[in-house]
Amino acid sequence: MHSAPTSQPLPSHVDAVRLCQQAGHLSGEVAFTRLDRLAQQLCHQNGQAHVDWQFSLDEQSRKVIHGTVEAVLPLVCQRCLEQVEVAVQADTALALVWSDEQAAQLPRSLDPVLMESDELDVLVAVEDELLLALPIVAAHEAGACQAAPILMEKTLAEPMASEKKDNPFQVLANLKSVGDDAQQ
Repeated sequence: MHSAPTSQPLPSHVDAVRLCQQAGHLSGEVAFTRLDRLAQQLCHQNGQAHVDWQFSLDEQSRKVIHGTVEAVLPLVCQRCLEQVEVAVQADTALALVWSDEQAAQLPRSLDPVLMESDELDVLVAVEDELLLALPIVAAHEAGACQAAPILMEKTLAEPMASEKKDNPFQVLANLKSVGDDAQQ
């Protein structure tokens, strides 16, 4: 994680082309309240993400952004339904593109950001990175969860071998065997 985060709020838009040409740096904070799609996934919107991005031109003169987006997100534990703090860090490797053809030509190490002008919507880009960094299932560490121990043991245990599952096609198999018997 970052050693000395600044408390400077990030602008909502920047001239990304100029920043790339000047090897610019963008560092600061984005409040969760400014990230509507992410806010829907959170228990509350108190908090912020730290962004540290370096803009540059790569060897092929592509306009790229490298850096990190870090946050501690208040999510809902899927075991006990209480709040769990999840630290996420998205390592960013973005390339600015103006068409789908340019995006298709990028190496796999770069994610495309489709631009409509020279202006980059910083909030959308940061929010996209955080949404991609969300865990598939948010949960407390084993032993730290407030869920009933029996419930946790049952959900974590393998299904018992003696449990027989109903076959939804068994009725069809029975009908087929009855039809086969009638033909003989």
